Amino acid sequence: MKKSSYWRHVAVPALLFGAAAVQAHDAWIEPAATGFAVVFGHDGKLETALPSKVLKAQAIDAAGRSLPLRLDGLQLAVQGTPSLLLLHYDNGFWSRTPAGTKSGARNAVPGALGASHALKYGKTVQVWDAQASRAQGLPVEIVPLSAQAPAAGTQLPVQVLWDGQPLAGATLSWHDAGQDRDIRADAQGRATLPVAKGRQLFSVSARRPIANDARADTLSVSSALVFEAR
Repeated sequence: MKKSSYWRHVAVPALLFGAAAVQAHDAWIEPAATGFAVVFGHDGKLETALPSKVLKAQAIDAAGRSLPLRLDGLQLAVQGTPSLLLLHYDNGFWSRTPAGTKSGARNAVPGALGASHALKYGKTVQVWDAQASRAQGLPVEIVPLSAQAPAAGTQLPVQVLWDGQPLAGATLSWHDAGQDRDIRADAQGRATLPVAKGRQLFSVSARRPIANDARADTLSVSSALVFEAR
């Protein structure tokens, strides 16, 4: 199965970088009392996720196979042991107006100056095996470049991809000890991230213009990498 085909969105040219990812919302999957759950918000400050915005959830095992799962609202029940959990969350259209940002498409919000379509992707590493360092075909993805589980106090090399190609100069962000941090990737989309003890959430965000769409003029994408470090 070609993993990238399921997650593909229409690519558009001319990359634009906006604010750091810590200013954007992320969506990802994490363990819950009854299995797993979709969560939404900033690292350390969750907000209300909506089941209607969950477009796709996928569980990948150690061999790279998709595991059967049941999605009930925001709750996931997975058959088998997932190595990775992948998420596609569509946060809808957001219009810029003289009075501020409002929910809705450009052609539906009176006085809109422009609008963005916000897409969120999440990759949660449950078991650090060969799948962790393989691109899984998310349209925007943070790919670890180490096959070994990163320990607290070490550095994790990663590469950011957009539609399978390096995202030059991507800004990766995270929350550390009450402070927002970020680092700029190189021309190959590569960067080295500091690993602390506990749950890690690194995020990347980028924007591209959308042509010939009355609803929005900008595609705004964020993608999170989540894992536990000891």
